[in-house]
Amino acid sequence: MIRTALLVALSGLLLACAGDEAVLLGPQEWDDTRFIVESRPSPIRQGMTEFIVIATRDKSRPGVGFVVSLRASEDRDWRQAIQDGYTGVYRRAVWVEDPLGGRLAVHVKKKDGAETTLYFPFPAAAGAN
Repeated sequence: MIRTALLVALSGLLLACAGDEAVLLGPQEWDDTRFIVESRPSPIRQGMTEFIVIATRDKSRPGVGFVVSLRASEDRDWRQAIQDGYTGVYRRAVWVEDPLGGRLAVHVKKKDGAETTLYFPFPAAAGAN
């Protein structure tokens, strides 16, 4: 119960700090986990951009215990995100070359070795402004 309240409060704080133009990418699902990504700055611009990956299991439990790596360009190396405690929040700044037609690749690996890569198109690439 406390974890759920903490996750809800943390998500609200993240959205409140982002302002009116918060860019949320997703959601996408893998196994029992739902992933949403937020960017800073918002909207996404060329240069170093922090991405916050929020993982949620079931409907309200934080998705913890993953190794999450990010990249916003195929020619860039993967960068491992930092897990913010046991909240299901992972963050990392990566270089964005093309904010209008790019996408964020999120590589997720479980403790048991299962892994996947999720792709989150930037809003301009998906047709949104």
